[in-house]
Order: sequence, then C-alpha cells, then structure tokens
Amino acid sequence: MHFIGIDMSKDTFHVAFDDQTVKVFPNISSGVATFIETLILTGAKKETTTIGVEATGVYHLLLAETLRCKGWCLKVINPLITSRMIKTNSLRRVKTDRTDALAIRKCLLTGAGYEYTDTPEILALKALVQERQTLCGLRATLKQRQHAHSYKARVTKLKLHDSFSKTIITITKEITVLEKKMDNYAKPTQQLLRTIPGVGKTSAAALVAYVSDINRFASAKKLTAYIGIDCRVQQSGTSIHGKGYISKRGNSYLRTLLFNAAFIAQRRNPILRAYFEKKKKEGKHYFSALCAVERKLIHLIYGVWKRETPFEAKWNQPNTTKSS
Repeated sequence: MHFIGIDMSKDTFHVAFDDQTVKVFPNISSGVATFIETLILTGAKKETTTIGVEATGVYHLLLAETLRCKGWCLKVINPLITSRMIKTNSLRRVKTDRTDALAIRKCLLTGAGYEYTDTPEILALKALVQERQTLCGLRATLKQRQHAHSYKARVTKLKLHDSFSKTIITITKEITVLEKKMDNYAKPTQQLLRTIPGVGKTSAAALVAYVSDINRFASAKKLTAYIGIDCRVQQSGTSIHGKGYISKRGNSYLRTLLFNAAFIAQRRNPILRAYFEKKKKEGKHYFSALCAVERKLIHLIYGVWKRETPFEAKWNQPNTTKSS
C-alpha cells in the first residue's frame, strides 16, 4: 500500500509522498491536475494508494471532489488527530506545512480518517444547511439587539429609529426559501428519517448533509461518537474514577439539533418517554436524562437509516397474538 499525506491551505497544498519527499502545488484546478499527473508518474495506482487530507472546511473540497471523480481513495482526517500526531512527533512542537503533511501521512498509517464519499448533491445540501445555520444565528443576535434597542427607547421616552425589524423579516424570509430548497436534495433519505418521531425537516436535512453515507459508521456507537454524545471515560488504577460527562468532540450543530429532537421524541414516543422517566428516577438531572434519550434517538436513526426501512410505531400496532 502507498500512503500520501496532504496539508491544505487557501492557496497551496503540500504533499508528502513518503517520509522525505514533500512537494507543493497550487490549490487550483491546474494544480490538482498536476498533482494527479505527478502521482501517476511516481507509479501510484488507484487500487493500492490511499490519500489523506485534513478536514479544512472548504479548502480541501476541490481536491477531494476531483479525486473522487477520478476514482482515487481519499480519506478525511479530524484535525484533532493530526494535532496530536504533530505534538507526539516533536518535543519542540515544530509546526510547518511540511511537517503537517508528514504528520497527516503518519495518521493514515495508523488507520485514521474516513473515506470521502460526498457527492455534488450532498455538498449542495450541506451548503444550504450551513447557510441556514448562519442566518438563524444572525437572526438570534439581531433579536437580542432589537430587545436592547427597544429598552433604550422606553428609558429615554424617545422614538428611536428601528433598523432591526425589517432586517429580521428579510432574514426570516430567506431562511424559509433555504428550507424549501433543502427539501429538494436526497429526498428519499430525508423522508425516511422524518418517519422517526422528533426528527423534523431541519434535523433530517442536517443529518444527511453531515453524515452523508451512513455505511461509513460500523455501528450506532460510532455515529454517537461522531456527534459527540459518547461518554468520557477517566479511570486510572483504583484511585481515579472521573465522572462520565459527554465528550462533546463531534458535530456541535447536529448535537444541538438532536438534543431538541430528543425533547420532542420523548413526548411522542412512549418507549423513549418511559426511558426518560426511568433515568430521572435513577437520580439523573433533567438534562442528563434528556442526553440519554438523545443517545437512544441516535440509535433509532442509525437503525432506520442502515436498514432503509421507515420507523414503525410498534405501540400503535394491534395485538395479533392469541390469548391462551
């Protein structure tokens, strides 16, 4: 197997072909084409080559999409993993584009990363979800400023100019437009997930956008860890046993959406409601119990998505068993 590490930046990307050779290419279409040509000249084959890149938000997308279309295997690595590798490799914590590319290559050798599977449809949906997320945050900020502005008007007893109301109305209309557009992408999967009580349009669209391919998660526990609802374990010998807080090392947006979805789910789903009440009786705080419901909900989402079958509310089904 041939492993290649790539450190991306806005204008260039550094490629570590082995432990010593690092080359620089411009982060444009011609630069990506030159990299692929160089890759072929070095004797690399698609069947035996794995390319690793750190998740950078948007800067790695041109390279990733081009390699996907060309049939190369590309793995995306969490920046936290590469950061740990860099610290491990150097006591002086030397950090350059060259050392980052070499560190990413070493991460690949340890099996880190997940295969890039995003299609143009998923990328378009993710762009809409992120745009909606930004506008919702902006609207919330403007509402806070509007409240402070109205309070000043009451205190001064003057009619102050309100520039917030019209802006909030405009943003709300734009959010509605985005939500309608989100429905047009990966429709079957979104509709499938929305059969689960608590999972609405926004949650379903966000799940499809950020998870993309459910098959890249071997189990529901791995999906839970990706979202950041897995418990942190702190144990050492017999003296240190830390409290099991959730890790929060995952997709924070999905975590927030599914927390809200869990609140609705435990009201609509008697099984989750019973589980929620059970946790509260065990002495769990309200939010801790709701977090437990969120984990259960993620397991439901994984099962429905993996099997590709709609959620069935078994408690509503008639009892067909014969009485003795």
